[in-house]
Amino acid sequence: MGRTHTLEQTQNIAFDVSYNEFSAWKQVDSSLPQNDDEHHRLWYQHVGKALGVLLYSADYSPEAQRRSLDFFKQLVAPNLGVFQAAGTGYTNSWQSFMTDDGTPVELSWDWGTSDSRPTIRYSIEPIGLQAGTAADPRNLLAGPVLQDGLKQSLPDIRLEWFDYFKDFFNGGGKQEVPESNASIIYKWYTFLRSFLGGRNDREPEFLKGLPDHSSSIFYAFDLTETEITAKVYFFPKYRAISSGKSNLEVLVESMKGAPHCTDDNLEALSVFSDFSNDPASKGLEYEMLAIDLIDPFKSRFKIYFRSRETSFESLSNIITLGGRITSPNMQKGLKDLHSLWNAIFGVSAPSTDPLKEVNHRTAGMLYNVEFRIGEKLPVAKVYLPVRHYSSTDNAVIRGLDAYFKSHHRGSYMAAYSRTMDTLFGSESLASQAGVQTYVGCTIRPNGALRVVSYFKPPVSEPALSVERVL
Repeated sequence: MGRTHTLEQTQNIAFDVSYNEFSAWKQVDSSLPQNDDEHHRLWYQHVGKALGVLLYSADYSPEAQRRSLDFFKQLVAPNLGVFQAAGTGYTNSWQSFMTDDGTPVELSWDWGTSDSRPTIRYSIEPIGLQAGTAADPRNLLAGPVLQDGLKQSLPDIRLEWFDYFKDFFNGGGKQEVPESNASIIYKWYTFLRSFLGGRNDREPEFLKGLPDHSSSIFYAFDLTETEITAKVYFFPKYRAISSGKSNLEVLVESMKGAPHCTDDNLEALSVFSDFSNDPASKGLEYEMLAIDLIDPFKSRFKIYFRSRETSFESLSNIITLGGRITSPNMQKGLKDLHSLWNAIFGVSAPSTDPLKEVNHRTAGMLYNVEFRIGEKLPVAKVYLPVRHYSSTDNAVIRGLDAYFKSHHRGSYMAAYSRTMDTLFGSESLASQAGVQTYVGCTIRPNGALRVVSYFKPPVSEPALSVERVL
């Protein structure tokens, strides 16, 4: 695919024919102090470089590339914890739930619903260098540092809901649980989960006895040509443990008590509660709640939950909330989603057949429902875990390509494929799955399928070689 540029981009690079996917990263990297923390430097060297490649490939202007990379370098990279390859005395004692290998960053490429330019986003877990040790057993030190930085870097950020939910999930108006008590609570949680049950009555046997994650908060950033917007994710687990309630009960209680929320303007939550309390939904596992850090009346509630059922029939039931979400175009969207399912998983079995059996904490289908204050119905999204159920990363890329071509939407497919090759190498993509983590799908009201690709950044191998692709 030939590259296209806006007038502004053309003016910016008119006298620099060598401008490439590493140029903005190199410009921002040159301003990083040489005596800066080694972990900070390595996170920017690896993940920052990958982010720069994505922004370039998605046709962001040089100015927007530099702004997003500078934000990552200044605010995010210093708060990602220990970088494994660093030669310092720190040991990585904190495994993030963000990715299966514990990396606290996940990148994403939002294809949207049309053939327009993709949007680049990423999610992170703020981690301190001493997280998981006696000095910071619950990883509570890095989050406030990041949050203070966001106030300075994103002047339009709104924190009414953030302050409320942070307080709620840390004790509901009481003093935050002390570190020593939190450690005891978590040990009891592990014991009870191992010997007295699990997240729900239908928890798979392979999960019982396995220690669960310790993550309590994530952040995410959407990067547009003109701005950076933030989201935050809260985990209900610690509040649920200390109160003796289920994750679902805690999540619903948190939303009902949020500023500006009433029974009258949370009709969408009532619909979801009706679905989640249905006996047919008994096996669902509720993971976390996300909000946008904007005006609460414009922000979304996003409830994330997992199902161990992996048939397309089960997906169809959940994404319509058991038939509670209906629209004239829903069947069109489900048909498109089924064709994408078949393409990326390489299957053509009846919709009642499950995918192959995978015994892993993040196996099964991940979902969320989202809604705003005043909306009558939620919108559901499914995250297809291609890292578990696709044969290779190349198979996922080929499946996306086939789907987009059949829907006349493939103008950025070559850029995406080239980006994956640049970041991970063609041999790795052809030999195994695991780089791409999810393909997210939402059926919009007009029946169009919004698709988002999620993937891990390259951190386990040596940093990308600039010379390799020049």
